Amino acid sequence: MGSAEEQTKECTKCGQEKPLSGFHKHKSGRLGVRSQCKVCREQHYQENRDRLLARQKQYYQENQDKISAQRKQYRQENKDKISERDKQYRQENRDKISEQKKQYYQENQDKISERQKQYLQNLPSMIYEIHNTMTKQIYVGQTSYGRRRWSQHKSKLRNGIHKNPQLQKSWNIWGEDAFRFNIVEELPCDLNKEQLLEKEAALMLEHISNGAKLYNENIPE
Repeated sequence: MGSAEEQTKECTKCGQEKPLSGFHKHKSGRLGVRSQCKVCREQHYQENRDRLLARQKQYYQENQDKISAQRKQYRQENKDKISERDKQYRQENRDKISEQKKQYYQENQDKISERQKQYLQNLPSMIYEIHNTMTKQIYVGQTSYGRRRWSQHKSKLRNGIHKNPQLQKSWNIWGEDAFRFNIVEELPCDLNKEQLLEKEAALMLEHISNGAKLYNENIPE
């Protein structure tokens, strides 16, 4: 055993006396490290790689629910710690992450484009409303992009470029918190545009007959 200043430990595999930094940490191990040194453990892994991976795979398959529950519980109990760790990693590796994303996109551009196209095609169509909770004025709309349509509206309104000047003006006056998105009817993704427009027009007329004020400019007769 070495001096207190340079504490060492003998590896149970190769028998060599090595500094503690040459061993992987292990709470229940003697001196807080594993019994075999890093070199021996790496050699053992390489020699038995296929068998170890197969055993790990089998264990995961047999205990998938248990492992998933443990991971979920750990994330819940350490939410702040994980969030801070991830934030720190992103800050310290910003250029690396950006380069990895760029490289991934370049290598998988067609795949990503097809996946996005498939995603959009499978989104539900819907008739929706945007309510001004302060003035009770309503914007009626139709879309084949599901809830993404609300994100599109908000993006344009936040940047002051929405095509509906009345809605934009109200947004500027009352602020984002005054508006609510409401799905009136969710419809099949393959519903054609003409059917959507008919349903949109019917809802506008219903609101008008009930005395509601609309933001829509093209109100049906």
